Amino acid sequence: MKKIIAVVCGGKSGEHEVSLRSAFYVYNNIDKKKYRAIIIAIDKKGRWYFSYNLEDIINTRNQLWKLKSNLEEIVLLKSKKRSQVFSLKEKKNLIGIDVFFPLIHGTYGEDGCLQGFFELLDVPYVSAGVLGSAIAMDKEIAKRLLMLEKIPVTEFVVIKKEDKLKERRNKVNQFIKEFHFPLFIKPVSLGSSVGVSKVFNKKEVDKAIKEAFKYDTEIMIEKFINGREIECSVLGNLHPKASLPGEIKSRSFYSYEAKYLNSEDAKLLIPAPLSKELIKKVQKLSIKVFQTLKLQGMARIDVFLKPNGQLIVNEANTIPGFTQISMYPKLWQVSGIKYSKLIDKLIQLAIENYNRKNKLKRDFQ
Repeated sequence: MKKIIAVVCGGKSGEHEVSLRSAFYVYNNIDKKKYRAIIIAIDKKGRWYFSYNLEDIINTRNQLWKLKSNLEEIVLLKSKKRSQVFSLKEKKNLIGIDVFFPLIHGTYGEDGCLQGFFELLDVPYVSAGVLGSAIAMDKEIAKRLLMLEKIPVTEFVVIKKEDKLKERRNKVNQFIKEFHFPLFIKPVSLGSSVGVSKVFNKKEVDKAIKEAFKYDTEIMIEKFINGREIECSVLGNLHPKASLPGEIKSRSFYSYEAKYLNSEDAKLLIPAPLSKELIKKVQKLSIKVFQTLKLQGMARIDVFLKPNGQLIVNEANTIPGFTQISMYPKLWQVSGIKYSKLIDKLIQLAIENYNRKNKLKRDFQ
């Protein structure tokens, strides 16, 4: 029998539309001979919907990327063997799920919340667990853990929404004095460059801070790194492997538009034009970051390559984009793993991780 794979997308996140795009490409590239894919979408208010057919739930025409109206609202229930999709309208189970494939980027999807729910449902799911997801999503915590392992990261300072105005200004002014412009200002727990600004003077700082605070209660100011933007895809559980690295050539920085709207502001070099020595160095560092942050399944590791050859870690993305122009799958394609095969490997890794955890003893006498 074919395994039922639930592609989970949407969500209460600033990356809602990006998630729908990723789901579209995973759904249409999954091995239909081996799996039966269904769609579970979460709207911006947190309501859950279900369909056997992606086109019945996501409006993909004219690049709208929105959930359709009058969808069937559902809840997920725990059962003995599978999690069941339960229709609130029909008051009955519709289908059982063997593996969840979450593609919700950002808040409530990539931060451990959804992973915790899957753990309670006791069903395998793709990508990092609760702890790894939460760590990687919080850029401050991730950087501090990497620093403990002597892994170079970008210098930063964190500002909280509840900070008094005087305290906030002191933090900002001290950071500017030490590291100068340009600087990056971003939400601490978000991705896809949502709410991120590159600022070149003090006049732009307040506006950028206000923009970042729209998406998070904590924001981060980072030093600008004069270096090449390199990304590497990692795949695996206990023994992860790294792809060939890729490079982003952007006019300013790798914005939301450049990542998902095929903007001309950025050019992807896949693979990156690096020496064999540097390729191995990037791969080794990416795997170390992956393991330090307690990740599993998949992650994209973003680093800067300085002119002197030093690598500086920017961040790790536990549910990277899966669109037709996304770096994670494209890097594996040039590394010898086709899109559909990559999806298959991720599903198998989810089952492997689930089976390993299930061997643990859960009672004590």
